[in-house]
Amino acid sequence: GCRLVGVPCDGAGLQPAALEAVLAGWDEASEGARRPRVLYTIPTGSNPTGASLDAERKRDLYAVARRYGLIILEDDPYYWLQFGAARTPSLLSMDVDGRVLRFDSTSKLLASGARVGWATGPAALIERLELHTQASNLHTCGVAQALVAALFDVWAERHGGDASAGFASHMDGVADFYEERRDVFIDAAERHLAGLADWSVPTAGMFCWMRLRGVDDSHALISAKARDAKVLLVPGQSFMPCGSASPYVRAAYSTASPEQIDEALRRLAALLRDAEGARSD
Repeated sequence: GCRLVGVPCDGAGLQPAALEAVLAGWDEASEGARRPRVLYTIPTGSNPTGASLDAERKRDLYAVARRYGLIILEDDPYYWLQFGAARTPSLLSMDVDGRVLRFDSTSKLLASGARVGWATGPAALIERLELHTQASNLHTCGVAQALVAALFDVWAERHGGDASAGFASHMDGVADFYEERRDVFIDAAERHLAGLADWSVPTAGMFCWMRLRGVDDSHALISAKARDAKVLLVPGQSFMPCGSASPYVRAAYSTASPEQIDEALRRLAALLRDAEGARSD
């Protein structure tokens, strides 16, 4: 199997210096394994943290990968959901020696059921990926592919034969939608969770990563009390490479209405106050 090794992140995403520290300090004898050779990262609107690497961090990350011979798996389904006028360049666009394999998906852009994706990268890696796909699932769902292809045909008709222009225009609208939802979520968090939780404001995507103050392990609170209160969050433990306890929770503002977001965070605040009171008793 594949051995997973976590790399520290902060509100701005994966830390290149921390990655280099993991690689430079790797001792094969004590670890019982070779130094990691592949880095998997979600650089934009990361799931679960919502963090996005800026251009400088991406360049630093790529430089570390070159020094240590890493292949980078750039899983970037939220790339088009960046908020603001300009999108940060991809790691693939910085690749000069064929070490970045990039993945995109329509499932986060068009419809959650449109499980159509594409990979871009060095020909040798794409060839192996194709062979593994043929041996595992043969090919992506034909109906989903037909629907996506038809949509691009419509965009081409509406934009003088340039389907990519139609796609880009649609993505601008989707990004605006999620930015509005992000603003609603952050406003509600500031209103209800100030002093009870900490978070960074996402600049892309649909997730917010929150640290619950005074909570060492969010799993029991979220999987039992929050569930009973009809508040749907994911405990941080679910995302830890080794399943370690975590004070964090992931919230998604993708489908809930502004009223539901406000009520959910109000209920979460009440649960945190109850937990705080129980600790002080």
